[in-house]
Amino acid sequence: MKEPGTVSVHDVLSRSESNLTELAAKAKKIQACNFALSAALDDPLRSHLKIANIRGNQLVIQSDSPVWSARARLITARILQSVNSRLRDSSPLTDVQIITRPEQSKAPVRTPQRARISIQTRRLLEDVARGIESPALRRVLLRLARRDI
Repeated sequence: MKEPGTVSVHDVLSRSESNLTELAAKAKKIQACNFALSAALDDPLRSHLKIANIRGNQLVIQSDSPVWSARARLITARILQSVNSRLRDSSPLTDVQIITRPEQSKAPVRTPQRARISIQTRRLLEDVARGIESPALRRVLLRLARRDI
């Protein structure tokens, strides 16, 4: 049951003057362009390019490196043809802008820290070293026990 004064998402999207309607239509158009772009590209290039925006009659393609941007510039005519044939709009896309934005890593890279031993482990290593007859093994155990805590 709807509360008085509430409006459903469907009602908002069905209004022709709604900004959300325009946004949803543009998102659908970008999604269709991404499918067409994927169909127009060969395997290595396909995973490095995606549609970033549509501005008027300009298609904005985002690449994750300058190398892939340069390769995409060589085939802009093929990209436009593929995208326009899929869209079948009254106003075809006539221009392509290619931008380069490297992908951000998901998690920050952490510098590995040197393993530290506890005071109890230090004392145990020293006790074991005292009971060892081999001078070389005793030195190694004592050196290991003197590492930073």
